[in-house]
Amino acid sequence: MLSAMYLYALPLTSERIWTFIYTKFKLIYNHSMKKLFLLLILSLFSIQGFAAGCPDGSEPVKSISADGTYFVYNCGGQSSSSSVANSNSNQAYESFPVHEFAKSPLRDLKVPENWKLFKDPKELDLFHDKFKYAVDIKGASGWWKMSSYIDDCERATSEFDTDVIEVQENMDLARYYIRCATVFTHKHFRDRDEGIKVFDRILLSWAKTKPVIYRGFSSKQKTPKQYAGSDNDQAYASSMLIGDFASFYAVYYKDFDFTPEQRQSVDDYLSDWLINHDLEPPRDQKICNLEAPETFEIEGYDAFGIYADYCGSNRWRMGLGAVYLGLRTGNQKLFTAGNRHVEINLAAIDKDGIFPQWGRKGALALSYQRQLPEVLTLLAVAYESIGYDFYEHQLPHGKKIHEVYAALFDFIYHPEKLNKYAFAVWDYVGEDAYAFDKLPLAEKWRREYIYPEVLAAQSKGYVLRYRPDLLDKIDYPQTWRKYWADHISNFVNISGIAVYEAFNQNVSNLLQEQEEKLKEQQEENKLRLKKNAEELKVKKALEQEQLLAEIPIYDMNEETLTLNVSLAEFIEKELPQKQNRNNNSELYKASINGELKLSDNKKVSFRTLVFQKTKFQENRLSINVSQLTDPEMNPFKRHRETLQKECGFELMDQYDWLSFISKTNDIKNASNQQCHYDYFKEVNDSEALELFKAVLGGTDSILDYLETNVEK
Repeated sequence: MLSAMYLYALPLTSERIWTFIYTKFKLIYNHSMKKLFLLLILSLFSIQGFAAGCPDGSEPVKSISADGTYFVYNCGGQSSSSSVANSNSNQAYESFPVHEFAKSPLRDLKVPENWKLFKDPKELDLFHDKFKYAVDIKGASGWWKMSSYIDDCERATSEFDTDVIEVQENMDLARYYIRCATVFTHKHFRDRDEGIKVFDRILLSWAKTKPVIYRGFSSKQKTPKQYAGSDNDQAYASSMLIGDFASFYAVYYKDFDFTPEQRQSVDDYLSDWLINHDLEPPRDQKICNLEAPETFEIEGYDAFGIYADYCGSNRWRMGLGAVYLGLRTGNQKLFTAGNRHVEINLAAIDKDGIFPQWGRKGALALSYQRQLPEVLTLLAVAYESIGYDFYEHQLPHGKKIHEVYAALFDFIYHPEKLNKYAFAVWDYVGEDAYAFDKLPLAEKWRREYIYPEVLAAQSKGYVLRYRPDLLDKIDYPQTWRKYWADHISNFVNISGIAVYEAFNQNVSNLLQEQEEKLKEQQEENKLRLKKNAEELKVKKALEQEQLLAEIPIYDMNEETLTLNVSLAEFIEKELPQKQNRNNNSELYKASINGELKLSDNKKVSFRTLVFQKTKFQENRLSINVSQLTDPEMNPFKRHRETLQKECGFELMDQYDWLSFISKTNDIKNASNQQCHYDYFKEVNDSEALELFKAVLGGTDSILDYLETNVEK
């Protein structure tokens, strides 16, 4: 056991292990740590000090070491081996550590001419159109209680205001900006035309004022104790924002309505930032020792002397941003710089397929590791677009990329395999890793948001090629409403599954398959309905059997009747206007204006006063079709009285409220809805029939919209 040791700048050049342990720590000795233990003991014989500045009060001049692996600081001919914060945005790329250990074929890849990410750009459009419905634009602000600052997010981000968190409790700069960026991304996914404008304005502001400074800009930040302080916090926030915005900009490049001059200024700013910034540590810490991931097993937040962010999350973000933007703009230097970022983090992945920096997160180690599939899939797509097989890419510590995926799917069932790193910071963010280790697997999954179906979808390229046994887990179109937030802005400001599916032209195929499946289901439903009717001969009275056979627009599942017609999606044109309720049975009452998009992409205008009618075990939408309503309701107005005569007052009442039922346990109400359907089908009014089918098929979509956007 080693304890109470204080080391400073101990250079072990034979192994290139730089260990800074400037606070008291406790290291439990075991065989896996034997090499490190011996190195630490040997290093005691070569202790050397570190000076914070030069004798004359000036700052030392930074240069690269002879072997290119660390920085050297000179004061009048004297050198001090350490790292310094990168406060100079013009730092030359050539001065960064070379990392021969990390070098791979990625460094030699070339940007092709006329590169395209999507063979058919409409594929990404189709993905947004298909899946935007579930995105709750108020979700993130509610989760994180952002009401006090959400309206200031765009201004603060545009200016990279490092003092913005001064009024926030327990808030660091990076957390502030990642929350703001998540809200921006959710809004963009829901409405691309409006959402892109926020990114547009922020990027133009950055290109003009160049406010995103890596270190040394703010003097007012207040950060929680577990963070290194304002300087490191600013370094993390700046590199996170630049990386995330660059990858977003590259993917949605053609959506930005820039002039040629604006486009060039944004391209230049992001490219220059990504090329000429490295994730440099402060002077009292060293860069990651890629050859010895076991250094991450040393206990304590800072005891092991490594600036862990050097090979952490933002290295992935800057790598993704530089790779995608380099390909998009044909910038070979930027693309190569991005590959260097990627190589450094890939070289950090150990022989077991663990990314140590994320493993070193105590009880949160598993939830951090789950970010890997989306990162690796985005990289695989980028490299496949230029003909490089990333899944077979060999890592310095032995694993291939597809084996890293395999390891992750093993870790979710055996989280204890991460403990060698997790226990090093056992109390990360106040959570006890030792207590977490004793929990049942199901509880670990619940706490760490582990969903195999999400991870399988994020790993679709790997699953198709190496793990066909996991194909049944990839059913994101059916689970999207539940897991959409895990697929959009989960790590970067883009959706990995959206990029993967659009790149492989799977979206149009998916829609076609769903259409065919719908037709098959309709045929099956008819047969099932007939079968149910036969079974009801024993269980139900003759009257119920006859009624069931007469309501083909419904399918029966046990006791519940569910609408079985072509669905429509309600698309908002204007914000809803909340209206006063007349009684407690009227929920989410509002005037709404929009369109109903049919399965054949035809759109039907829809504008009127609506509410959700409270009925036991029933989904019912009521719309106003009185004489005073908007012209869009005219096709219904002319049928009010005859509809009441034909079908009664249950769904077309005396107060001019026309109701639509998508689900019910009341066979009489379902029969009444069928009566309405048959009436409009038989009456010689094609305009009224089209509107009726659109509203009936869009009932659930309108009800979801009201619940999401209107208060009760």
